[in-house]
Amino acid sequence: MKKYIFILMIINIAVGFIMKNINDKNEQPEEVKIAQERMEKFIKANYEGIHNVTFKDKYEIDQMGGILVFGYYNKDTSNKFDGIYDKANDKIEGHTIDAIRKKECRDDDCDY
Repeated sequence: MKKYIFILMIINIAVGFIMKNINDKNEQPEEVKIAQERMEKFIKANYEGIHNVTFKDKYEIDQMGGILVFGYYNKDTSNKFDGIYDKANDKIEGHTIDAIRKKECRDDDCDY
């Protein structure tokens, strides 16, 4: 009898994890799309010579809810960038990009 209860508990936990993953996958693309839009606006507002931005399908969501997006700019895959979007504050918190920053945006980020 204890064996059957243990098996039912394991099945219940497994189903719970599966349902959570399905639910998370349904919510994430919209949040990622918002993160990508904000990242594109941030890059174009703060860096010179950025004409277009392409995002990779790869993204990560950290434990604090930040969304890390990856991509490249000006149709050159060697011009890579990444950035963390903080949805609670609706802004880009951290980023790496190999591009020249606009003069007016060097001390503080420009509005985007």
